[in-house]
Amino acid sequence: MSRSDFIWVDDEDHYQCPAGNLLQRNLRPFKTPRSGITKDNTTIYRASQHDCKDCEHKQRCCPNTLARKIARSIYEKSRGVAKAINQTEVFKKQSSAERKKVEMAFAHMKRNLNFHRLRLRGMKSANDECILTAMAQNLRKLARLCARSPPKHRISVPGT
Repeated sequence: MSRSDFIWVDDEDHYQCPAGNLLQRNLRPFKTPRSGITKDNTTIYRASQHDCKDCEHKQRCCPNTLARKIARSIYEKSRGVAKAINQTEVFKKQSSAERKKVEMAFAHMKRNLNFHRLRLRGMKSANDECILTAMAQNLRKLARLCARSPPKHRISVPGT
């Protein structure tokens, strides 16, 4: 079973499995209070072994473990808002227009500036190479904008 098969109850801060059992943050009280947030900025929600042992969904849900656990990001609310915005037509139209600008710039870099592959190794060197190529592209744009076309007619100088 995937995480989407479980129901998130926001106001009570727990998941509910398809069999109706709860997956909670703290299954037992601790002497020293814990935040419950891992190094990966997630919170672990666990079902009790007693509930999972007798469940009819055990083979599909958690066949190799004693109980089911789900990691939930602390930024999950923000992700939900972003997903909702992402589904709107206005965002899709704006995103498409902005993505087209960036993709056209990369297409120009590949076709005209011979940027087909990175020649240097490592993230820092690859970043530097991309910046240098983008800088060359921006200088070409600047030269095109600032260049003046030559006069179309010949200027006659009096006395010659």
